[in-house]
Amino acid sequence: MTERLFGKLPTSMLVADPDIVLQQGIDAARELDGLLELFGAEIEKTGLVDGYMINLRDAHAEYLVSQKVHLTPEFHNLENTYHHYKVALSGDALNLNARAYHNRGIVQCNLDSGNDAEKNVLHLWKLEEIAAIAILDDGDFARAPLGTLLLLKQSGEIDEHVFVAMEHLISLFHAPLQRALQESFLQEHEESNTLEQSRFLQFVVELNNLTSTETIFQMFATEVFRQFAFDGLGFFLLQGERLMCKRVETADPHYHDIGEAWSAFLRNNPYVLDATDGGISHTYLKHQTLYFPDVQTIMDLPMSKKDRQSLTILESPRSLLLVPIGERQHAIGVLAFFSLQQPVAISEEEQETVTRLAAHFGKALGNIDDYLLD
Repeated sequence: MTERLFGKLPTSMLVADPDIVLQQGIDAARELDGLLELFGAEIEKTGLVDGYMINLRDAHAEYLVSQKVHLTPEFHNLENTYHHYKVALSGDALNLNARAYHNRGIVQCNLDSGNDAEKNVLHLWKLEEIAAIAILDDGDFARAPLGTLLLLKQSGEIDEHVFVAMEHLISLFHAPLQRALQESFLQEHEESNTLEQSRFLQFVVELNNLTSTETIFQMFATEVFRQFAFDGLGFFLLQGERLMCKRVETADPHYHDIGEAWSAFLRNNPYVLDATDGGISHTYLKHQTLYFPDVQTIMDLPMSKKDRQSLTILESPRSLLLVPIGERQHAIGVLAFFSLQQPVAISEEEQETVTRLAAHFGKALGNIDDYLLD
């Protein structure tokens, strides 16, 4: 009989705990791409499924995005195509992944149990069964999942022992994936802000270099419609003692006739420098932005005759945003943004962005001596 003291087993005979080794790999990976590669490698190592997709929610939890794709051998050449493929988390016909996400559990289907759409998917990909597992925090099932793990099986069933193995992997990867995903959201936000700032500066430079008032109007409207969901924009400029509607731009040709009718009325009925004459006059004189989230809720309230007539011409006005053009002591007019059919939510930060855009618009017009001439 051979006796050894506890803990004195020869080094050559020690067998490392697989979870400890994996945890070391997880700690070393840290970044999202590295973690996903490791997660995928561990799934493949089990040999229990023929393919998989690791889908993680986007920053607003509106979509599941396939971040790691491993298809069956016949379809390997489509893996890049389905990388970053999006699945909506809302709608009437939620697919397997979305149902697993919302149900915080497992959703399976095969050629017998699936609906028509799911059976078509199985036939198309030459599979017998697929299953989606919510990627949950096993310590807090009430929290929203990070996403889903979709399993693909070419032949046979996905048995309970497969789910046990996958849920064990999920328990190991959940916390580091959550940290890495949050860091990726922050990085995307910073990159988006940097790109938007760069675009804004380029827009300002190009705007200030223009020498045609018509081009300035068009370029400014195009930029505003790119950033905000307004349907129309009216340009009111101070001419003598009146605020004249010089132009109306619409985002959709469908609203062109309404814009033309609105412009014609306001050209024939300019606002005077009296705060009681209407919102345009008030905005200019007080040099204060006015935002009406939904005009329909105030149509029964007292307003100037001119405002009521102009809103009637718009037929179905919803949101209205009035912004002074230029600095308080050098204001040259007012911008009137409007939406039709649907309200447009504008935060205070976004209102500040519009105010900055309006200031640069005013400077660009100021570079042209005869900007008031049509």
